Amino acid sequence: TKNRSLVVAIGECGLDYNRNFSTKEDQIHAFREQIKFACELQMPLFVHEREASEDTMRIFDEIVADSDIPPLPPVVIHCFTGKASEAMEYIERGFYLGFTGTICKKERGAHLRDLIPSIPLDRILIETDAPFMSFLKRKEAR
Repeated sequence: TKNRSLVVAIGECGLDYNRNFSTKEDQIHAFREQIKFACELQMPLFVHEREASEDTMRIFDEIVADSDIPPLPPVVIHCFTGKASEAMEYIERGFYLGFTGTICKKERGAHLRDLIPSIPLDRILIETDAPFMSFLKRKEAR
């Protein structure tokens, strides 16, 4: 369509088992359909995954195994805050990992700072996710 040039990616979509604004079943159904849509259009997929890596990877594996669905386009795991093992599984699948200001947080970002050197540079994206995930909070002038 004529507006297709305005759309550059599908997302942010995915699974969030931390907040659970929708049931797991509804999230899984919607995510599966969004991945299929990205495959059909061959547009990059921008994925939100929070405390749901096992289901996220399972769904991707099911999509990849389905010969009726076109191949996966590039996939970005947005705002990655997971475990090193999860990061490596995403990297092995050829996905990109996005890191936000969380990496600068003393305690919450420590495991991410330890992880980053083990990730190929061509798989790392730096994101702001502003204003939600700022780097360091400034102390207001008193």
